[in-house]
Amino acid sequence: MRLPFPTALLWAALSGFLALAWEIVWARVFNFASGSQAPVFGFMLSSYLAGLAIGSLWSRRWQKAGVGWSQIAMLVMLANTVAFAVSPVTAILATTTTWHLGLVFVALSGTMLGVIFPRICHQTVEADGRAGTRLSWLYLANILGSGAGSLTTGFVFMEWLGLHQISILLLCVALLWAWSLSRSSARRVAYIPLLATVLSSSDFRSLYERLQYKADYQRGMKFERIVESRHGVITVDSSKAVYGNGAYDGVIETQLEPRSWLVRPYFLPAVTDKLDEVLVIGVASGAWTQILANSPQVKKITAIELSSGYLKIIKSYPEVSSLIGHPKVEIIVDDGRRWLRRNPERKFDAIVMNTTHHWREFSSALLSREFLTQVKSHLKPHGIAFWNCTQSARAAKTGMEVFPHTMMVINNCLASNAPLVVDKARWERALREWPGALSNESHLTEVLQFADRRRLPTPDDQWTWMDREMMGQEYGNAEVITDDNLGHEYQ
Repeated sequence: MRLPFPTALLWAALSGFLALAWEIVWARVFNFASGSQAPVFGFMLSSYLAGLAIGSLWSRRWQKAGVGWSQIAMLVMLANTVAFAVSPVTAILATTTTWHLGLVFVALSGTMLGVIFPRICHQTVEADGRAGTRLSWLYLANILGSGAGSLTTGFVFMEWLGLHQISILLLCVALLWAWSLSRSSARRVAYIPLLATVLSSSDFRSLYERLQYKADYQRGMKFERIVESRHGVITVDSSKAVYGNGAYDGVIETQLEPRSWLVRPYFLPAVTDKLDEVLVIGVASGAWTQILANSPQVKKITAIELSSGYLKIIKSYPEVSSLIGHPKVEIIVDDGRRWLRRNPERKFDAIVMNTTHHWREFSSALLSREFLTQVKSHLKPHGIAFWNCTQSARAAKTGMEVFPHTMMVINNCLASNAPLVVDKARWERALREWPGALSNESHLTEVLQFADRRRLPTPDDQWTWMDREMMGQEYGNAEVITDDNLGHEYQ
């Protein structure tokens, strides 16, 4: 039985919509499981495309088998059921073996989904003089549906719905489609218990906990807070450690303790007495921005954050919630690099970036020579730039190439166009005047010892700082990160 051509166009578009919508869902799952490693999307996509190719080839075997719409309807339901199961199955595999095995289920789902569109074409297009025209229209509908599926899921669904809700929505759309394709009332009724079984047995409740903790996951583990948006997934555990897309982003803590790595933002007054206007790129949980906002030296903070989801986290924790509406702080939701490009006239006393891990995707956009040169152009004559190299020798060497004066504060590069001199007395005065800086006044002497710890770090003792000469010894042979070589992202 031939399908009316307008209806066939709709089915072709729907086939593409679901195929690409599932791909966006899976991209989030594998991105989170890997902590945003750049190659992972390529692995997932290649698995999916391999499955689609196998499915398209397999569909040829059905062309002479007299397959009807009811059989295609069942295939639609089964293919989308497997697609739905990819996320919870990958999460379970992450805790038992390895999340990489989830790619096998991506390929399996791709194989089943890859059969559907060729079957629609075969069932719709007659072998006559208009076959080529009809086939091209079906391909156009499929491409438009594919584009709509990725755009709608990535920019609309993920902004307002969680991954579980999106998966249920897509599966319900597939059910309605299969329902309309089927010519058998008995088969239609069979889809209902199938859907109910899948929804009830799916383990989405601990999805992100499983994907993040992996082998360390234990039943009952729950994040204190999960925020999902089109920019990714933010999780907060019971210790107030914050993770962005599965990778550690910091902790919601502002008080300085002895030997604490929070000495890094507090150390800025040790090298400069000018901190009137500060730019923060990457607010994340807000801890560093809150620390700087508490400083009497700082008069104005412009804070750029790409993901609005972090603002929800900030509002939820009293340690940093005062940032929202703080008279000193202007928070702008934007890409930091784009904001700098659009505001060439803005100059700052300090630009602070608690940059993410150097091996994550897009990290080179905040570590490259080109970006640091852009940062340099936004500094006042005696301004300083401060960014997290996360133990990357290449990131530190890049800073040394862009700036004439540099030093390393634990794992953060501190750079300027003017000489950098540590003034311990000035730092002590600043800490004494800094509200809430120290949980205990007796800690001040121990914290101030950091100013005297100019030495090379060791694996057991990284609570040190290095001058430029020491940085040359440590990082002199490292390769510079550029926009073209992408740093560590694919290594």
